[in-house]
Amino acid sequence: MLPAIPRLILLVVLGCTFVYFLGAGGRTFTRSGADDSGAALAQLSFVWSGAATTITLGLYVPIRIYNGIGSLAVLLCSLTLYEWARHTIWGRSFYVAWSGNTPDALCDQGPYAYIRHPIYASYILAFLAVLVAMPTLITLAVFVCNAGLFVHAALSDERALTSGAFAAEYAQYRKRTGMFLPRIARHQ
Repeated sequence: MLPAIPRLILLVVLGCTFVYFLGAGGRTFTRSGADDSGAALAQLSFVWSGAATTITLGLYVPIRIYNGIGSLAVLLCSLTLYEWARHTIWGRSFYVAWSGNTPDALCDQGPYAYIRHPIYASYILAFLAVLVAMPTLITLAVFVCNAGLFVHAALSDERALTSGAFAAEYAQYRKRTGMFLPRIARHQ
């Protein structure tokens, strides 16, 4: 089992990641005024099921050393993907989830060259990191609910993009990239 101090550090790092997503997202994504419910839903997800649940549950659930190491590895992947995607879309008018708004142009650079929704994938990875650290029914439920939430957000974005100004270009982009994982084989 992880000793108390490393366990506490892991919990703080995991919990602070969700708070970081809130702050960094606020500086990255454009808000239109029509997206308050989407922004509020993401905030609830990050604050309550992300940060608060992680830290609270982590005070009572023992964490094995290998789970802690695995959790940090998944979290590092999450944050790396998030920052890569965030810096790729900086200044490109990407909107808050569920807004129905689309950016001015298709982005197929950085991680977007491989997957269509790297930001949502990074969120899902962060929740997976919590599940890896503390594999309990509660963290499994939190992971499944949040994975479902961000898949729904991605599908909502896709509906807007497939009917937007660059729908034909987006259709071609969808054929060559995966939603959350890179496409291994292309079907022609």
